[in-house]
Amino acid sequence: MDDKQFEKRMELLKKSYDRMEPQLDPETVFAQIEAEDATQQSQETVITKKPPSKWQKPAVWIACIASVLLVGVLVSSYVINPSTFVQTAEQEQDQGKAYDEWLSNFTKEYKEKREQMRQELDIPEKEFSIISKVQMADNEINSLPERKELFLEMLNTNNNGFFKSLEKDTLDNLQTPREFIQLLETYGDQMTFEESYYFYSRYSNSAEEFAGYYSNKLAQYEKVLSQKPKSLPADLNKLIATANKQYFELQYNGQSYNFRPNPVFGKDAPEYIERLHPNVLGYFKYLNTGSLLVGEDLLYSIEDSATVLRLYEKTLIGDDNPNEYSDFNVLKGEFENTWLAIFKGSETNPIRTKTGQYKLEYIDLLTIIANGGYGEAMRNTAQLILDEIKLTGQSKTLEQLTTYDIWMGILHLREDTFMQTEDGTTSIEINEGWIEQTKSLYNEYVKTKNDTIIDTLNPINIVSLFLYAHGVGDRDIAQRLLTDNLDINTVIQFDGMGNFKALHEMGGSSLSIRATIKSKAHGVIGQQLSFELTSVVTENGEQHYRISAINE
Repeated sequence: MDDKQFEKRMELLKKSYDRMEPQLDPETVFAQIEAEDATQQSQETVITKKPPSKWQKPAVWIACIASVLLVGVLVSSYVINPSTFVQTAEQEQDQGKAYDEWLSNFTKEYKEKREQMRQELDIPEKEFSIISKVQMADNEINSLPERKELFLEMLNTNNNGFFKSLEKDTLDNLQTPREFIQLLETYGDQMTFEESYYFYSRYSNSAEEFAGYYSNKLAQYEKVLSQKPKSLPADLNKLIATANKQYFELQYNGQSYNFRPNPVFGKDAPEYIERLHPNVLGYFKYLNTGSLLVGEDLLYSIEDSATVLRLYEKTLIGDDNPNEYSDFNVLKGEFENTWLAIFKGSETNPIRTKTGQYKLEYIDLLTIIANGGYGEAMRNTAQLILDEIKLTGQSKTLEQLTTYDIWMGILHLREDTFMQTEDGTTSIEINEGWIEQTKSLYNEYVKTKNDTIIDTLNPINIVSLFLYAHGVGDRDIAQRLLTDNLDINTVIQFDGMGNFKALHEMGGSSLSIRATIKSKAHGVIGQQLSFELTSVVTENGEQHYRISAINE
């Protein structure tokens, strides 16, 4: 409820109180109710053609009796003990003096905190006073004398915490971005996503405004900065140092210099920043980088852009309440458009040679994406494009690729087929959809006998294909997924991939995948299988994975 709504409600309550008569005649009230009841029943009969409810009249009588009794208590209190109101008037006078004293002390505290903030940010008063957060706080303070009567009424309702809340809310508007970050120390060791996002939303509103102020000050130094001299003017050094204390980072976006908030990923980030939930970090990264695109071109290198998108992916998957947060749609659009630019290329970053062939660098990029080097969402898309290019030299999937297809990759992950863990590893539920996807991969390999299909698979897909092939009794293809020293005949037998529940990528020095088994198959297979994988480098320098050990 904002101030205007609150004042309007208090005004209505006061008017209702003033209209109360000192005495009420119960017989008159009951007569009026009877008349209104009869009128209402008559209207309902004409409009609805239905008889009145048998509960309607008793309910009205009960409400009337309660109302009259309540008013009677109020009236009797006034008649029997009129000195109560005299005492209240004296209390109001005392409260008025207490309010004036509180207002004087709080105004003094406010001005001191305001000046402290201004000095820390090193902003002249004329410019400081027009910053929206400062204006909001100033307006709140300036309105306090005019709202004295309203606040005294709040005291009469025993709302003793009102003034403490008012003080806190007003002074919170005077926190610098640095002070906002320091608030993380007041949270527990690990914050929930909701706590982390609430913190981000409050911090970002403050940080973006002040970062914008400092960025505007850089306009006069553009020429100096572009020359990259060994030493900078003293006033520019002072500006940069002041901004750095607020965790603002000086950046060049290819067109101009600006300051961007970077309290999480910067070299001076405090240790307690780790208390934030990992799924919220994509929002902080966007706050730091801004858009990765200039028109349809990438602002940064493909590798840097794809690395940032991997962080965005984790946030888009982990945010359980996307409709509640407008930042979600901003990040979604950034994710879709940037991936589309990476896949399709641009004039400054073409994916084909002058003769129309796909560049080797582009094929390498698709291989990295398909192997999970830049997250999970685009693996399948990259693999489809890669397979089509290797088979025919062209890719219909790439030609028809849209932002909708990019988003489908996220939706697939949000349905818990993939489950990202906080340490960055991945788990996959082996449901019907995943089995069908693996079956399609298996059928494609059986049809083409093209080893490049399995040579470009990521470790989890290698294990998935092995479980499917071995489960249908295809020992030949299952053996192709093993290293030479591992014999398929020594591996435990099972009758289908449907016996397994999930695959879990395990952290540690070696690459391993754990396959958990459904309870109905525990007696045959056990509770889990552990797959050790080895990275094999071919003669032409390409890298692929094979299973080197399977342990029960």
